Amino acid sequence: MAETTEKTIFMKNIALLLVSIWLGLAFYALLSQISNWLTSHHFEMSFFSHLEFFTIRVWLPWVVLTPVALKLATQFPVMPKNWLKALLLHAFFLLSLSIIAGLLISFHYHFFEDMAPGMETYQPWQHIGHFLFGDNLFLFNTIIYTILVTYMNIKHFAQIAQQKALIASQLNHQLIESQLQTLKMQINPHFLFNTLNVISVLVMKSEKDKATDMINLLSSFFRNSLDEKDQQWIPLQKELQHVEQYLAIEQVRFGDKISIVKNYDNAAMSIPVPSMLLQPLIENAMQHGLEQIEGKGQLSITCAIENEYLFIIISDDGAGCDLNDNNFKQGIGLSNVKSRLQQLYGTQHQFKINSNEFGGITVSLKLAINIEEEKQ
Repeated sequence: MAETTEKTIFMKNIALLLVSIWLGLAFYALLSQISNWLTSHHFEMSFFSHLEFFTIRVWLPWVVLTPVALKLATQFPVMPKNWLKALLLHAFFLLSLSIIAGLLISFHYHFFEDMAPGMETYQPWQHIGHFLFGDNLFLFNTIIYTILVTYMNIKHFAQIAQQKALIASQLNHQLIESQLQTLKMQINPHFLFNTLNVISVLVMKSEKDKATDMINLLSSFFRNSLDEKDQQWIPLQKELQHVEQYLAIEQVRFGDKISIVKNYDNAAMSIPVPSMLLQPLIENAMQHGLEQIEGKGQLSITCAIENEYLFIIISDDGAGCDLNDNNFKQGIGLSNVKSRLQQLYGTQHQFKINSNEFGGITVSLKLAINIEEEKQ
């Protein structure tokens, strides 16, 4: 229904545009007559003959050719990255359509109008040069074609702007949802109460320094979760700092049961990444992997740069899961991460989840470094 309405509006706009072009030609014919009246001593009114000329030989051919011009404008939009190529293509299309229009006018003139003396000896197609350049029809064709292409490009850019605004709105919504999901994680009994219990035990053991450190870690973790709430991108180093605060709290809880291995490329630390990107992945590794096993476990985080891409690999040797199981469902955290990456990076990223041979899960991210348009 909406598509039909949009198509109807588009057709009305094109009809209005063609009527406006005809009115413009009529106004030009009127100005031409006024000019002749002011400069000629023997002025003869010929407005309607001029209007007929412009209607039949300029406007009517473009009523037929307008769908073709609009199709070409849609298929080959003028964009900042390809403007020269697009303009050259449209110059070729303009010349081609002008020749077609000139042929239509020439054949109509040769077979259906009274030709000037001596013109009968010419072939029908030979009149095309006179009409296109002698009568300046090519100039009017250029103006009309430019109007049509400009209209379609304005429409195209308006659609892009609306799409980008929609994507930005969706991304902000997903960022807020990720933050709320993280906050929910922080304040639910599984995390917050266990953390407070560890603090209580440390106080009872008179390990006040460790208890103070734990409280500071928990406070910083809450604070950092909210600090970047209005930013879509943050440096990788800052994202890792937030993750490490979470892991530091978990390590106090589990002690030697969980070991953390970090392999960070220093050159990658300043690269912008989506805010709250890694937190859901780390939480999944801890909650659904390492916390579910009896013995010791290991979580490794690797960040490296290779061939203009940032590689982030998060691997654990925890309980794991069967990714091929029909009952396996990705949680909100993973779904949000995948959706945000798709909208922010498009085809310039990869997101993979694989089961490890000896248990656990590996999540691999491959993110393009140079996507400045999306990061602005």
